[in-house]
Amino acid sequence: MATLDITCLRSLVTVASFGGVRRAADALHLSQPAVSGHLRRLESELGFPVVARQGRGIAFTARGEDVLREAYRLLGEHDAALGRLLGNDGEDLVVVSTEHATEPLLRAVARVLARDHPDRSVRFQFHRSARVRESVHDRSADVALGIGALGHGSRHVADLPLTWMGPADRAPDTDRIIAFTAPCAIRERILASETASGRRPARECIDLISLLAAVRTTGGITALPQPQSQSQPQSQAREPGLRRLAALPPLPSIPLSLATSRRLAARTRDDIVSALRGSPATSPMPR
Repeated sequence: MATLDITCLRSLVTVASFGGVRRAADALHLSQPAVSGHLRRLESELGFPVVARQGRGIAFTARGEDVLREAYRLLGEHDAALGRLLGNDGEDLVVVSTEHATEPLLRAVARVLARDHPDRSVRFQFHRSARVRESVHDRSADVALGIGALGHGSRHVADLPLTWMGPADRAPDTDRIIAFTAPCAIRERILASETASGRRPARECIDLISLLAAVRTTGGITALPQPQSQSQPQSQAREPGLRRLAALPPLPSIPLSLATSRRLAARTRDDIVSALRGSPATSPMPR
């Protein structure tokens, strides 16, 4: 009988959330070969390909998207069960983060936790923002980092700039809107924009990899948090095969919020907020 390894599923979800193996490996503090090995192990157990090469990146196969949907559900149930069983007595500190958190943000959180809790390991989990909010309510996270309000006791960290994105190799089809499936705060911003003009999405995607692939293959447009450094060309995007579309009407920024558990002292929480606010990932784009 085939089995689904939780570690492999977590790597799969992180690859989808971060749009590639390298970024997923960095976020999980693993090597790229280790994460690639987890994907191959899943494919070996299931007996069919889950991901496929697409240019310089990867995309999910049709059956791979089914696996990903189940992975989100299984990981949510698994992590919630651990929270109920271990409560606040677990040895690891758990950071539950939105899939839109960038590597500098995660490093900032990890540095503060390592300083204040050098005897504890830090375990990262990556979910859609709706599940991040759930982790605050069921107290399964020591640090929750998500888009939008996270409920009672959450702190506003920064307003992330939302930027229109299109394919790098052709003129974008601005009538073709690509968006995440609901519920999603970014989706709401896109559909309420002047550019969308009340149109329904031409394609709805459950994860970042599918969203990026849809923009590249259909020539449509989407919007993503895209902080820009002073040295970065204005049109350059973090995701290969995409470029910024500065000519479209601007979108309102989107709030990044933080919540922490009672296991963390107020000083630790405040220092995490300060570290996040000082990260280049939360800096506004230059005018």
